[in-house]
Amino acid sequence: MPGQVYIIGVGPGAPDLLTLRAIDRLSRAEVVVYGNLVPDIIVEKYAKNAIEKIKVVKKHRKDALKIVIEKALQGYTVAHLKNGDPTIFAHFREEIEELKKHGIKYEIIPGVSSITAAAAEAEIALTDFSRGIRGFAVVDGHDEDVETMIELVDKLGMVIVLMPSLEKIRIIKMLRPDIELKVIRNATLNTEVLDEVPEKYDGPCIIYLYKRT
Repeated sequence: MPGQVYIIGVGPGAPDLLTLRAIDRLSRAEVVVYGNLVPDIIVEKYAKNAIEKIKVVKKHRKDALKIVIEKALQGYTVAHLKNGDPTIFAHFREEIEELKKHGIKYEIIPGVSSITAAAAEAEIALTDFSRGIRGFAVVDGHDEDVETMIELVDKLGMVIVLMPSLEKIRIIKMLRPDIELKVIRNATLNTEVLDEVPEKYDGPCIIYLYKRT
C-alpha cells in the first residue's frame, strides 16, 4: 500500500519561519527529499525521525519527484521540501498530478513565501495606493521579456522578479530610469538590500521593480 507524501513549504530559509504544521509533518517523515537551496539545518533539526534524507540539486528537479514517487510506492511517509511556498514556481501542479496518477495520498503544507519575506526585510510595501502600487506581478526573470515587465510596472505599480536575468534588469533601468528597484539577497539569512543591480549572483536574490514616488 502506498505511503503518504507531505509537500512542505519551508519558507525563505530561516528555520524559525517554518510553520507549526510544517514542523509537525517533518517530524512524521521517514524519508525527506529536498533541494540544495533548503538549509540543511532545517532537515537536521526537524526531520529527526527520518531514516533517509536525500538532497537533490536544482537541475535534477525531475529526479526529486521520481524519488518521492518511488519511496511513497514503497510505503514510506515522504516529506518533499520546497523553498518558500510550494504553489509558487515549484512545479506544484506537475507533482500533484503524478501523485494522483499513482494513487498516493498527499497533503500540501503552505510556507512563508520568499516574496513577502524579502519585502518585509527591505521594508517594501507590496501594495500602496498612495504611491500608485495597486497590485503586483511575480515573474520569472529569465522567461519574461523586458517590455512585459515594464508594462506590468506601469499597470500595477510593482513587479517582483524571481530568478532574474541581471542583464534584463539593467536594460529596464536604462530604458526607464524612473523605475525604482531593490535587490534582496539571501532573504532572512544573511539579508542584503541593494539599490543597484549587482555584477553577478552572490546567493539567491529577488528584485523588486516599482513606480518612483
